[in-house]
Amino acid sequence: MTDPVETPVARFSLFALAARILFAALVSGLLLAYGVYFSVSEGQAAVVTRFGEPMREITQAGPYWKWPWPIEHVHLFDTRMKLFNTPFTATFTRDKRNVILLTYVAWHVQKPLLFLQATGSRDVAEKKLDGMVTAAKNFHIGQYDLSALLSTNAESLKVDEIERAILDDIRVPLLDKFGVHVDQVGFKRIAFAEENVPAVLAHMRSERRAEADRLRAEGEKEAQGIRDEALVKSAETLLEGREKAGAVRGQAEKEAAQIYAQAHDLDPDFYRFWRSLEAIKKVLAGKATLILRTDQGFFDVLTDPSRGLKTSVPESNSAGTTISPKPRRERQP
Repeated sequence: MTDPVETPVARFSLFALAARILFAALVSGLLLAYGVYFSVSEGQAAVVTRFGEPMREITQAGPYWKWPWPIEHVHLFDTRMKLFNTPFTATFTRDKRNVILLTYVAWHVQKPLLFLQATGSRDVAEKKLDGMVTAAKNFHIGQYDLSALLSTNAESLKVDEIERAILDDIRVPLLDKFGVHVDQVGFKRIAFAEENVPAVLAHMRSERRAEADRLRAEGEKEAQGIRDEALVKSAETLLEGREKAGAVRGQAEKEAAQIYAQAHDLDPDFYRFWRSLEAIKKVLAGKATLILRTDQGFFDVLTDPSRGLKTSVPESNSAGTTISPKPRRERQP
């Protein structure tokens, strides 16, 4: 006969055992899923190895399956661009100047499997980069003078050209040997040894002097051209003014002569009297002192004005020269 008290206990024990078995199976399943599942994110690449031998190279993001460890192992690599600064290194230019350069290299992993086999880590890859960049840098800088790195004349600077030459030299070997693609190489800082500073300053001064001389020569040339053009224009203006003045003067003299003729025709005696007064005005206008008889010449009009209307009075031309008139006959009453 079954004991009614032990039946619920037995049932609870069976339930707990089943729960433990289910939990253990679930944990085992999760561990198994974790061991066979992996994912590759954007900006990553993976290499799957089986007992150390490469089996697959994965460059696309997404979920993937593999055999659990220790059968297969996943090596993940960051394929985003990285920046590496080489240490300060001294090198010589073609003119035997010692320069100290800090160079930067922008690179990324392009061939994950080759990168794993050749380097295996970022630190090893950057050591390889440092060696190849330094060798290429020393070679190419030795082909240029110091003015190609430091100059006040933009046309003399060849920094971009040197950087491109270094990049062209190292890009293909690094990709073929280490699976690394170099995107850019550049000089981050250029320094000089203490003994080279006076030579650098002297070189910069000479370049500035040459540039100043060139600018002064160009300015003097332009100024001379402006002066020559101004002289030509002034000569043309003066010539035109003289021509106009001559024409105006000739026309004025012609009109004055006509007026004089008309005045003489209207009243010859008064005309002579007026001309005598004009001649006296011109003679005495220059602060001159004259001692003359007043009863002769044209001064008789000052003592006896009525006489000037009857007797001849010397005339003066436009230049102030006295002209003796012809004797005039008295009219008979």
